Amino acid sequence: MKTILVPIDFSSTSLNAASYALQYARQVGGKLMLMHAYRQPLLFPLYQGVEVSPEGMREIKKKELELVANQLAELEPLIKVEHMMFDGELVDVLTSLTDAMQVAFIVMGITGAGKLKERYIGSNTLAVAKSCKVPVLIVPENAVFTRINDIGLTTDFRDVIKTIPDHIVSELIKSTGARLHVLNVDFKNRQWTNDTPFQSGLVETMFQQYHPQYHFIDKQDMVEGLNEYANKFSIELLLVIPQKHNLIEKIFSGSHTKELIFHSDVPVMVMHE
Repeated sequence: MKTILVPIDFSSTSLNAASYALQYARQVGGKLMLMHAYRQPLLFPLYQGVEVSPEGMREIKKKELELVANQLAELEPLIKVEHMMFDGELVDVLTSLTDAMQVAFIVMGITGAGKLKERYIGSNTLAVAKSCKVPVLIVPENAVFTRINDIGLTTDFRDVIKTIPDHIVSELIKSTGARLHVLNVDFKNRQWTNDTPFQSGLVETMFQQYHPQYHFIDKQDMVEGLNEYANKFSIELLLVIPQKHNLIEKIFSGSHTKELIFHSDVPVMVMHE
């Protein structure tokens, strides 16, 4: 049974992501593993005028995590919900866990706000998506789970054999039973090359058993184009593959993908080539 790993920091955004992950697990099977990476605070709160000890603070977080796990288990008794707490930095802990466990993917929340707020609130989620080898499913702060019937795979039709993790995409399609939409956003054919038809044919061969729909979105703003398409065709999940050279390059330096993660109306799964 594959594990869906959900980091919890007890914010409303992370709790919503955990709720989303629970419903996803209900659709596809698998178990939920909640984890909290504990970092000792610089200042400890006061309780009845006395500062809480480091051991006491850690115990508080442990009980909070257990409470969240129990609440989720009550909502879906047939889904196995486990929880773990570790000392250390979130990215380091997750990297170790994904190497040691059979993790299908990580689910994290993100808060879309003004540019300044994004820089800080999204830092953990973006760092995890950048560093972890397994896919990271990023859930907008107000997203409510809807059964996944349609999945959109974004591509620029460049080096598709090397860059598209077709085995992961295929596993998602099989586990959800969703329809596949292959999406290319290219304003006035600026990304078009002589190799584009050949690469497009490779993608068609790659996923031919799923009979995907192909859509070429002529929009200068990639995020706006994908959101419009997702809303029009009821896409419940967008898949993106950050690369060093393509349309969604430089994921963590103000690029299209970073904008998409912060401003998408639907959850976005980041997969590495």
